[in-house]
Amino acid sequence: MVTQAQIAKKLGVSRQLVTFALGDYPQVAKESRERIQAAAAAMGYRPNPHARALRSKRTGIIALWIPDQISTHYTHVARELGRLTKQTGQELIISEVREAVRNQIWSNVPVDGIFAVDASASVQRELEAFAKKSIPVVGLGTYCSPQTDHVRVDFKAGTAQAMAHLIESGFRRIAHATFVRKNVPHESRRLEYLRAMRNAGLNPEFIYYPLSEQQRPIIRQLMKDYVSDQGLPEAIFCHSDDVALGIYRGLCDLKIHVPGSVALVGCDGIEDTEYLEQPLTTLVQPVTEMCAAAWRFMQQRLDDPATPRQHALLVPKLAIRESSLRSA
Repeated sequence: MVTQAQIAKKLGVSRQLVTFALGDYPQVAKESRERIQAAAAAMGYRPNPHARALRSKRTGIIALWIPDQISTHYTHVARELGRLTKQTGQELIISEVREAVRNQIWSNVPVDGIFAVDASASVQRELEAFAKKSIPVVGLGTYCSPQTDHVRVDFKAGTAQAMAHLIESGFRRIAHATFVRKNVPHESRRLEYLRAMRNAGLNPEFIYYPLSEQQRPIIRQLMKDYVSDQGLPEAIFCHSDDVALGIYRGLCDLKIHVPGSVALVGCDGIEDTEYLEQPLTTLVQPVTEMCAAAWRFMQQRLDDPATPRQHALLVPKLAIRESSLRSA
């Protein structure tokens, strides 16, 4: 590894001058800085990130907390935030933060800031504690603490659009596929589904599934069992696209046509939904816009810890495709 001392020896200058030139200190003359930087590049010099961190009192590492690695949507968010992070020469580390293991995760690695996607109530309390210690925190997604910077996606408004589309299309037996088994204030997809069904004088119907790393195959089999036991709904509104894809495959196994026999609507807007024989109607999360806003909030908080609390509210867009179009 090439050192600053070797660069100084080659150029016949002091080690301190090399340090200042490579650190872009203003007191170094432009000609000297350019000469030293050119020599460093030619010799293959790479700065020591640990030394740089000591000088700047920053690690150059940003954490991303996600609830699980099951959701294709979370993978999309991680990819987009990773791209933004690398553009500034920093690194993004991703942790799956679940209730049983969260304390092991967030105590090991020092970071400059934390992004948290769909944080649970207990995780939000921990994030609030970090924010009080002046560690920048930005929440993203459906579940965010109002006590930290956040970019929230309004699935209440989005679900209202999806349910209006199904009800106005004439569907009456509309089921909701979800892992959420009770009404709680932050579960906007379940609550808005219930509100829409009751306002239309329709009976709610739930298809419950467990969260699992084998989400799609489990849902595939579960849907076949459900149809055998309960019959076939006219339409199904799904908590996520991954679940909708599992249901779609299960219906295909039963030779049940989408949308001829049953309409299907997902949530998230993952790319896979466009590549089915009957492309999937879905609520498309504004991932690019959400991540860009979260990154701006993080940079502002890092630059000025006294910045007033920052927040944004985004609404998913209903992309109506073949899977929910009622046959004439």
